[in-house]
Amino acid sequence: MSTPERSTVDVAVVGGSIAGCVAAIRLRQLGFEVAILDKKAMDDQSHKRLCTHFIQPHATPVLADLGLAHLAERPWSVPTKAVFVTPGGLVEGPGPYLPGEQDLSALNLERRVLDPALRAAAREHGVQYLDGTSVEQVEEDETGWTLDTTGDHGHRRFRARLVVAADGRRSRLARLLGNPTEEHPNDRAALFGYFTGVKTREDERSVFIMNDRDLACVYPLVEDRTQFVLFAEKSRVEGWHGADGRLGEFLAYFGDLPDAPPVADAVPETGLLGYADYPNQVRRPVVGSVPFVGDAALSLDPMSGIGCGFALVSGDLLARSFANRSLAGDDLAEGLAEYRRRFEEVLLPHAEGIIRDALVDKDEASQQRTFRIICDNPALSQKYLALTGRMVLPGEFKRDLMRALMTRGSAGRGR
Repeated sequence: MSTPERSTVDVAVVGGSIAGCVAAIRLRQLGFEVAILDKKAMDDQSHKRLCTHFIQPHATPVLADLGLAHLAERPWSVPTKAVFVTPGGLVEGPGPYLPGEQDLSALNLERRVLDPALRAAAREHGVQYLDGTSVEQVEEDETGWTLDTTGDHGHRRFRARLVVAADGRRSRLARLLGNPTEEHPNDRAALFGYFTGVKTREDERSVFIMNDRDLACVYPLVEDRTQFVLFAEKSRVEGWHGADGRLGEFLAYFGDLPDAPPVADAVPETGLLGYADYPNQVRRPVVGSVPFVGDAALSLDPMSGIGCGFALVSGDLLARSFANRSLAGDDLAEGLAEYRRRFEEVLLPHAEGIIRDALVDKDEASQQRTFRIICDNPALSQKYLALTGRMVLPGEFKRDLMRALMTRGSAGRGR
């Protein structure tokens, strides 16, 4: 048997999607030699198709740090802000997502634009990007890691001081390294469709319509295109059979929503995409000396719209944790500990609410009362938008909501 070709880097990032590219670029900016190993063979246009493309405002500043600030502008994306049609009224705050903060927008940035741009940026920063390269085995010793790979480059062996797991929801490294998957049910199915001929809001807000226990989403895209996304109870869509039948039922659903744009002139670009079952998955952000980023760490209900944002932020948090540190000894241990702390403080608190929202057994009367209070209180409406944009933590919003509930209760007793 021939001896595999050997390569040595400081950091081997396993997985080259959003989180992997962000971690690789940001670590390269710190001066480390970095390689990305991705099992998929990709051309210049390869991208993920099943995505809402809605990047929450908390994550958009990361693009500038990657040298990709232009992606936050036309013609690359549509800067937008969320509008919620709720059982208690409309949540649509003026101005920025969070008063006193930078006027950040969410972005409807399609993966057909973002994914190739990230790969190109990685290469421009000097990251080795090796697609068609599958990691078959990893082994750690006192000086670092050995990774045995196969693929388009033949058999190749890498030595690295740090291995980053960015290999997605079905993370192979999680299995190899014993990072267990904590799984929680998701009671909704999802359908995604792209259309032309739809007249959306002139202010290009993205509209989220709560309908019974479903969420219907309208995203304005570049080139006068629109993405409709439906997160619905599984029983609602189980009878939508066949490509034409599903598309007809899908458009009829949006057509029956008074707050959705008219669909009479909607022309589908492609067939519907979607999934029937997508349970929430949570893994530890660090196992041994390996950090996990993106979907390899948190893969949550896409209804929350956090997939792209959490991928951008987790890759950035990892790199920030190694600023002014080496990848050896105490520096390595301290960097990993800091990443774990940052991850648990910044991202993990949102997971509880997202996991709870993936269940449909909610008290509808209670939901209506809660949203009436939110809609009647401009400051609370603004805070709700900031929460959905992941710019404040759930605990802060809950405290403000409880104050509003108590204030309303006191006013009612005083009458």
